[in-house]
Amino acid sequence: MTTTDVLLLAWRFDPVALVGFAAALVVHATFGWPRDLSRAGCLLSALIVLAVALVSPIGTLADGYLFSAHMLQHLLLLLVVPPLALLGLPLWPPSAHPSTVRSGPASTTPSPLVPGAWLAGVAAMWLWHAPALCNAATRSVAVHLAQEVSLLGLGTWFFWPIVAPVPKARLPPLAGVAYLFTACIACTVLGVAVTLSPIEICTGYLYPVDRLGVLPLLRDGWGLTPQRDQQLGGLFMWLPACLVYGVAILGVLSRWYSKAEEVDDETGRGADGAPTLRGEVP
Repeated sequence: MTTTDVLLLAWRFDPVALVGFAAALVVHATFGWPRDLSRAGCLLSALIVLAVALVSPIGTLADGYLFSAHMLQHLLLLLVVPPLALLGLPLWPPSAHPSTVRSGPASTTPSPLVPGAWLAGVAAMWLWHAPALCNAATRSVAVHLAQEVSLLGLGTWFFWPIVAPVPKARLPPLAGVAYLFTACIACTVLGVAVTLSPIEICTGYLYPVDRLGVLPLLRDGWGLTPQRDQQLGGLFMWLPACLVYGVAILGVLSRWYSKAEEVDDETGRGADGAPTLRGEVP
């Protein structure tokens, strides 16, 4: 079997993808369909990434064949689909125009749900890589489906304080940066541990059940021995995950900067209350 055969044959049906598509349609119908291209693009991107993670060969190889494919799927479901789906939602309530939201004072008191959201995002990464749960997900269809659903749910909870469609639910910029940076550190620690560990994190990937007859290609053709497969999975957890957190941090800082710019335009005064050059023009 060749690589082309794998790419053509390893597509599959996943009920979580179907439920995810239906849920996205229901939620967006409730909140209102996105009226601008950027939000519509985020929604479409979220659905495409969801399909890639679950229905494409990534989903097939993650289901007991390759730890690295499992990790790539994990990151897509936890760190990519949820923020894109949230960014695809219009602001709520509908009367919350971006200009009025930016000019209002930001709350400095985090919601009591924020620590739980942070723990949810970090725990989704750590708990599902405990050997018992990781092995169970490779042997049981029910556990694997529960893993996929939990990653989407916990990822949505984690990103809610950052990109919620309800502006008042978002963290202030500096708190948002700290929230994302500390989560990145927690993910990096786990990624380094997995990459450098001589012990198999998930032994279910050592001797997979070769349902498709692709194991010789994976082991000999692609050179993905169990140890290399684990190292690649650890690198996915380490570098691409931190890239996602970094992009989110830049997004928070950009929103903060644009808010400051708009305040200057509307009041003619800077953050320190002093007149700006715009404010001094007659």
